[in-house]
Amino acid sequence: MDLKKINSLTKYPSILTYHELGERGRLTNELSESKGFANSDEVFVYEKVDGENSRIIIFKNNNEIDYLIGSREELLYAKGDRIGNPYGNIAEFLKPLAETLIAGILPKEDWALTVIYQESYGGKTKAAKNYTDSKTQGYRVFDVFSLNQEQLVRLLELPQEKIAEWRDHGNQPFYDEAEKRKFVERMDLEFAPLLETVKGSDFPISLEHTFSFLKQFEGTRVGMDASGKSEGIIVRTSDRKQIRKIRFEDYERTFRK
Repeated sequence: MDLKKINSLTKYPSILTYHELGERGRLTNELSESKGFANSDEVFVYEKVDGENSRIIIFKNNNEIDYLIGSREELLYAKGDRIGNPYGNIAEFLKPLAETLIAGILPKEDWALTVIYQESYGGKTKAAKNYTDSKTQGYRVFDVFSLNQEQLVRLLELPQEKIAEWRDHGNQPFYDEAEKRKFVERMDLEFAPLLETVKGSDFPISLEHTFSFLKQFEGTRVGMDASGKSEGIIVRTSDRKQIRKIRFEDYERTFRK
């Protein structure tokens, strides 16, 4: 399997800010892409955990289930020490979890590859003090997608730049909210906390109202042996077609005099 292509097709896409970023990192009154939530949308509000974006890639390799571990940008580890990169202690921390997953996963007959995205936080990450006093490391799953054999073969036949184009156009088939919850519960995974569910018609639009809404989620819900400030929230529709980040840092900078 071409690891460069696997790395490209499993990278996590960037998430836009809810309001557009303007000069000097301050937010404008405009919504990103001029797009808010539809009145009929159900908006899922998750805590945004401040750590290192990481991924576990589980796939069929001949008659065995294999795995890779990656950061946001690169692959860090392959089962059996075929790749070894100590960056962020991500691979060393997630290896036991990956081994547990491949021992317990029950893939469908046409299943070929599943990617589990999590935030690896605490430890020596920059915001660790908000979650731990003892440099304890944790993880929280926030997204999952799967490909069947036909989809995977077709993608791997493409040039790498076409795979990147496929990814950047939002074609990764992420699980919807119900599928994701079912998966993480069946696999007994720790997941990012769902803080609230809001009707699209009730979701704030202005900078002021959005910041006011954000403030109710100031304290983290995923502290391990400390409980400090949350980074912010991720807001998304069930099908993930609309997803935005709302961070304290951005709104505090914007309203700072």
